[in-house]
Amino acid sequence: MALKPTGNGSSARVGTNTDDVRRRNLSTVLTLVHRHRALTRAELTRHTGLSRSTTKDLVEQLVAAGLVEESPAASPSQVGRPSPVVRPGHKVLAAAVTPEVDAVTVGLVGMGGAVLRVLRCATDRAPTPEDTVAIVAEALAEIRRTLSDAQSITAVGVAVPGLVHSRQSAVQLAPNLDWHDAEIGPMLSAATELPVYAANDANAGAIAEHLFGNHHSAEHLIYVNGGPSGIGAGFVVAGGLLEGLAGYAGELGHTFVGGTGECHCGSIGCLETEVTHAPLARLLSQLDDESSGPTEQSSAEPDHDERRVLSGQTRALAIALGNAVNMLNPGLIVLGGFLRVFPRYAADALRAELARHSMTAPRQLVRVVPATLGADTLMIGAAELAFGPVLADPGRN
Repeated sequence: MALKPTGNGSSARVGTNTDDVRRRNLSTVLTLVHRHRALTRAELTRHTGLSRSTTKDLVEQLVAAGLVEESPAASPSQVGRPSPVVRPGHKVLAAAVTPEVDAVTVGLVGMGGAVLRVLRCATDRAPTPEDTVAIVAEALAEIRRTLSDAQSITAVGVAVPGLVHSRQSAVQLAPNLDWHDAEIGPMLSAATELPVYAANDANAGAIAEHLFGNHHSAEHLIYVNGGPSGIGAGFVVAGGLLEGLAGYAGELGHTFVGGTGECHCGSIGCLETEVTHAPLARLLSQLDDESSGPTEQSSAEPDHDERRVLSGQTRALAIALGNAVNMLNPGLIVLGGFLRVFPRYAADALRAELARHSMTAPRQLVRVVPATLGADTLMIGAAELAFGPVLADPGRN
């Protein structure tokens, strides 16, 4: 499953029946390798239901195109010749972009969701669309200088904290960035000479955690992202992304949770006015340090002020999550960005508050967990947008 790449791309060729079957089979094999990151040729045969000779032929075509690599199995695990292992290749890469109120981050991502490089370009104010285009163009020029002659960037994926018209790769509104009707896709495409695909950042994060996250039973999933630019959500329902008519679904951060704070969107008491990044920045930094390995501060607990902030923000977050549980009956809620601090430092309070704001039957079926991809979630999700056309039609690459 992936976000459907739309906007600047063209649809796949329609040829003879044989051409269509070959395209679909190549797409199926490449997509399996991309999402599993490594499969034996025998496993590909079982997954696809194709014959061994057909699978071998398809893998050889993908190897020739540089989209996958094949290597001998590490050791024989059964009688007979061990099946070769197929992994994503390193020839075709994607650029990933995430604009925030204080920076524009540009990443280089390989197939299989491998984040190879990340450049965070800090800004002294919220970047305009024009600022973003200039920063991305300069960063990609630097990244391209490091690539080998055999490597190329296929497209750019952009994860924006706002309402993104997915079919046009245009931002209707990003309130915290103060973007209005920004044609970010066409603008970036003109500057980089690459296809550009844009989506809401939480939708991109939902896809990343659904496809590559270490989660059990993620077919009904809500991903909630918290960043400097606010809070958004992506809904995976029965394995597919719930986008809405124009791609605007998932604005959980602009649901009413009480309070009197005025939101950038113009409403009062939105979730993202009550649950904010700044007071929890130290805890998030500590959490990221823990993921890099144990340190002396790894076991440090929130101080008095942080506990008070966590208590108030937990209540507001639970109201929004409770509404989502009642409406969508998910099996999994994944908290990403700075919201990862809640399962780590306020798990009991979050469960108790969620019990007050959701019905018993659907709540008993849901698990609330932190994002497993950490800081790479949005990079991987944005790159998935860019890889869409390659996965759909590998023969065009």
